[in-house]
Amino acid sequence: MPDKSVSYWSDSKQGLRAVELRAAGFDPSEAGQTNAVVTIANAYTNAHRCNNRVRRIADLLVDAVSARGGQGLLVGAPAVSDALTQGTENAGYSLVSRDLMADCMETGHYAHHGNAMIVVSGCDKTGAAALMPLARTNAFGLVVYPGTSSPGRVDFEPWASKGNNLTIMDYVEGSAAREAGRISDDELLSLQRCVMPGSGTCGAMFTANTMSSIAEAIGMMLPRGASHPADYDAASDIHDDVKNQAQASVEALYGLMQKGIRPRDIMVREAFENAVTTAYAMGGSTNLYLHVLAIAREAGVAFTIEDMRRIGARVPLIANLQPHGAYAMVSLHDVGGVPVVMKALLEAGLLHGDVMTVTGKTLAENLADVPLPEDMPDQDVVFPVARPLAAPGNHISVLSGSLAPESCLLKLSGKTLEHGEFRGPAKVFESEQAAMAAIRDESVVAGDVVVVRNVGPVGAPGMPEMVHLTIQLQGRGLGKDVALITDGRFSGVSHGILVGHICPEGARGGPIGAVRNGDTIIIDPRTRRLDLDISAEEMAARMAQLPAPALSAVPEGSVLSKYRRLVSSAHYGCVL
Repeated sequence: MPDKSVSYWSDSKQGLRAVELRAAGFDPSEAGQTNAVVTIANAYTNAHRCNNRVRRIADLLVDAVSARGGQGLLVGAPAVSDALTQGTENAGYSLVSRDLMADCMETGHYAHHGNAMIVVSGCDKTGAAALMPLARTNAFGLVVYPGTSSPGRVDFEPWASKGNNLTIMDYVEGSAAREAGRISDDELLSLQRCVMPGSGTCGAMFTANTMSSIAEAIGMMLPRGASHPADYDAASDIHDDVKNQAQASVEALYGLMQKGIRPRDIMVREAFENAVTTAYAMGGSTNLYLHVLAIAREAGVAFTIEDMRRIGARVPLIANLQPHGAYAMVSLHDVGGVPVVMKALLEAGLLHGDVMTVTGKTLAENLADVPLPEDMPDQDVVFPVARPLAAPGNHISVLSGSLAPESCLLKLSGKTLEHGEFRGPAKVFESEQAAMAAIRDESVVAGDVVVVRNVGPVGAPGMPEMVHLTIQLQGRGLGKDVALITDGRFSGVSHGILVGHICPEGARGGPIGAVRNGDTIIIDPRTRRLDLDISAEEMAARMAQLPAPALSAVPEGSVLSKYRRLVSSAHYGCVL
């Protein structure tokens, strides 16, 4: 148990503390007997369905801590929903919020003299932010996930055959399909009404569930905590599995304090390797690169983009989850959750089984009784490693080349580029909005390479997701025929032939700024290169004449202006 000499209640200002406690509604005599002050860090908001259940969970955690003789103190943080910001002028606030949330949680923990911390995560940047203060403070702690949205169904194709596995991806791609005249108004309305019956994060292997899976795989969340549904429907209480996880997490926290196991005992290099391996096997979002690098830095673990590439390159895709497969996250939960994926990987020698986890047991001990996919009753949600959904090399690849001297990420959809390189003429845009207009007026055609620049962490600022462009391409049937490259980033929903995170970004003088309309761009996953098909001499001449980029205006002193001034490139995780 923690040393009470460092707790909230044990300093030389007892009288003042008593005044403060009474005024806040606490009994000073009871508070003086507490065995631990537990920061319940939570990014609650009623503004969106991803985190609107978080306060309910936080209150349950406070009650459970109290029942164990501790004091749970709530610490809040902003929760930004990409679904509300994507495609708008406020989209840059999403990635910015990751570090802001981590700072809020750290501040509240230390200012309230916490001994331990439970972080309730949620929407995707919250998932990264949940791990950052735990690694940074090294306070006894773990993460609780509020849950993903339950899927829906409709009775018309191409969605009926998916069964009860429709997610927000199906609706947004349906919207683009309606614009293109490929489905009717009534069909789009049916998708809107049926696709998401309750609260929770985006319902498949998008960024939120990528980050919850990483929290579980790295050992900082209890087993099967990454995949549960948030509720039964929009009018219900939180799901029983969420309640059980909250109670079990408090018990686990007290076990960690008793055994002296802290986050940095768990978040070691091998655990990060496990997390990247699991995320690749599940078809995780490209955002995992930004977030894993940032979390590793907080944990004091030397971990680079090349480390992540090397680890991911050997991992097959075995989880049949959207956007690369057919199923929603709840379908994975129903067959056993992330532990089933990890058991397959462990058996294949792809995971480190001897790392510690928040259960107080090793990963191998946690997975001892979990069945292998091939030994389970008939299911096609998790494939055996020997018979994967896609072989290694068909998910996220780290490329470099004349257009990305540092690095960039190629996101593929299973076997989209199985026949080799993509080569096409560039159509260059200085904003997402301009590119969107061109796609909608059919100026973008099969074979093109859409280039969107000056939307990186500095250029935007905030590196917004180009998800609406990818949705339009998919909805118009161009997902396999048009490539998109950008110094911005992509949503986990995005799929197609996508190259993002180009470094250096245009706003920092990167060669993406030298691309001209009609230039041939070559994307080659086999050689891991992204190149402009011009001579080295021509590239040097263009770079020498490259004008300073026109940065978007942001108010001086604003969060965005501070971020622009401090942020590193995506090559290093956009850390501050």
